[in-house]
Amino acid sequence: MKLFEQGVLHEKDYIKDLALTWVKQVNLDQAFKETVPLMEAGVELIYQGVIQYEADGVLYQGRPDLLKKVSGKSKFGDYYYEPIDIKSTKELHSEQKYQLVFYGLVLKQIQGIFPTQAAIINRDKETVPFLMDEEQKQKTVSHMEVILAIIKGDKPPLKLVSSCKQSPWFNKCVSEAEAANDIALLYRLDSRSHSALRQNGINTLKDAAKMDVGALPKIPFATKEVLQRVKLQAQSLMDGKLIWLAKPQLPEPVLKIFFDIEGDPLLQTQYLFGFWVSGDSEFKFAKVGHVRKHKTDDRYFLYFLAEDPSEEANLWKQFLQWLEILPDDDYAVFHYANYENSWTKKLADKYGGSQKFTQFHSRLFDLENARKASVIFPLYFYSIKDIAKSKFVNFKWRNAKAGGAQSVFWYEQWLEEADCDLLNDIIDYNEDDVRATEYFYLWLKKFMVTEQTI
Repeated sequence: MKLFEQGVLHEKDYIKDLALTWVKQVNLDQAFKETVPLMEAGVELIYQGVIQYEADGVLYQGRPDLLKKVSGKSKFGDYYYEPIDIKSTKELHSEQKYQLVFYGLVLKQIQGIFPTQAAIINRDKETVPFLMDEEQKQKTVSHMEVILAIIKGDKPPLKLVSSCKQSPWFNKCVSEAEAANDIALLYRLDSRSHSALRQNGINTLKDAAKMDVGALPKIPFATKEVLQRVKLQAQSLMDGKLIWLAKPQLPEPVLKIFFDIEGDPLLQTQYLFGFWVSGDSEFKFAKVGHVRKHKTDDRYFLYFLAEDPSEEANLWKQFLQWLEILPDDDYAVFHYANYENSWTKKLADKYGGSQKFTQFHSRLFDLENARKASVIFPLYFYSIKDIAKSKFVNFKWRNAKAGGAQSVFWYEQWLEEADCDLLNDIIDYNEDDVRATEYFYLWLKKFMVTEQTI
């Protein structure tokens, strides 16, 4: 809802100064009947026009934000129309390309020519052009054929990927996959491998748990090593137990720093750097940034916050100042997955680094890699939240809504409403994230593998 609202506001702001003809009719068929005469009359810019045609009982219909008149030959005369969509993204995404090509295919039926050029207006009100070549047309038509097959009653194979979590149908997808005990439940098995596995009789977790990897032919997007891991993942899910591969290999310095970044992909802003610091009983390194000390022990939460996207550079500057008081050696910075590694590099390129930053970056330790090398969980997904919330690690976040997307939502609400409770929710969530990272580190550390080692 938030994204939709932002898109609408951005669109209204962009069109307010344009000389355009607006098709305001809500009924799509009626709007189409209004749009075609405008195209025939050669109107320069049509806003919210409807384009459509019918073939073999299927209605192909779209509503481009803008139809722009350009020079060329069409059934209308010495001009034709190109589609333009107004988006709240920075770059042109693949799904937006399919949308534009689809508009082009529909326009060809109306004006007799396929427009090879289209564009989006991005969130900065810049025109991002898009060349709709034959390859893009084929990709779009391929997607359309899949959709048409579904409309005609062909149920697509089960698929479960991390992006499904943001879908309102996520629970339904999981329940269907669980009911079928389907290989879609297997973590990091590329869905493009599924059909080849099914052709070889591997449809369920039970099949995968018993498969002879060496006897299988080449499976697209899955090496023998990947398939061996998938086999173990299936066994873990079938038994509901951990499978240990090796003793966890973890650094154990006196000073341990657990690190997590909160970023807003919509604003392309990193707005919170959070650190859970263990091993600094004298609080020597708690002299820069915001600090939350805890009464129960000498660990503490330290963070740097950009209360507005314009403050990102200042956040980075404070972070670099903090690095200057860290020791030159004998500490490690633990994080989970690549986000902290990649974004600190990007921000150093953007705002400048330092020798201390180079040292800090060299001490990053990704616990995801340690997990991959040591243990398989009976889980469908492996984010830090999936693992930490599991019955094995059993860490609990304070806020039931806590999550990366929720943090972004809170941040954008904060920018609009300046409600300090929202800012506190964001900070609490980040603190829980870094504490969960430590919790998982300590959980890995205590496990000495004596059984089920492979």
